[in-house]
Amino acid sequence: MTHELRFLERLRQHVASLLHAPLSLVGLYAERKTPREQYAFTVREPYPVVEARLHRLGFVRNLVSSLKYRAYATPPETTVASWVRYPEGALASDHQLHLALYAGSDRSTTDVYAHWEPSWIRHPIRHYRATDVDAQKGIERARSLFEDAGIEYAVLPAEQRIGGDAAATTGPPLK
Repeated sequence: MTHELRFLERLRQHVASLLHAPLSLVGLYAERKTPREQYAFTVREPYPVVEARLHRLGFVRNLVSSLKYRAYATPPETTVASWVRYPEGALASDHQLHLALYAGSDRSTTDVYAHWEPSWIRHPIRHYRATDVDAQKGIERARSLFEDAGIEYAVLPAEQRIGGDAAATTGPPLK
C-alpha cells in the first residue's frame, strides 16, 4: 500500500516547494525545518521497509504536511515521507504523533524524527501555528511504539547520521 502512495508523496513535495515562496510573502509557509531535538532514532532498514512497519503500527501517510528539511549545517535534505498516527482515530484525536523520515547517508537506514502536536483535523489553526508541539513526548511515544512492536532502533550522534560537519553544532545524543 505504501508504494502506491509514493507518487502522491512526490507530488506533495513538488507542490510544497512551489507554494513556499508565494506563501512566505504573506507570512505563511509550505516548508519548515525539522529541529534537531526531534531526532528520535535510526532504524537499520531502508525507508520503504520502515514505511511498511509504520502502516502496520496504525500510521497513515501525511500528505498535507509541510515539506520538512533537516536543520543542520549540511546541504538541504528533505524528508522522504511524513507519517501521522491518531491515538483515538483521525476524527476523535485532539493530538497526533507526527514522524518525519529521512533516508540515511547510504539509503540503507532511516532516520526518524518525531513530535506530538495538535491534530491538523481537529485543531487546524493551532496545528499550522505549531503551538503546543512537544518533541520529547513525540520521541517517547515513537520509541515506545517501536519497542512494543519489537522493532530495533539505535540512537546515533548526528555525525554518524549525516556527516562530520554536523558534529560541531550538535549536543550529546539522547538517552
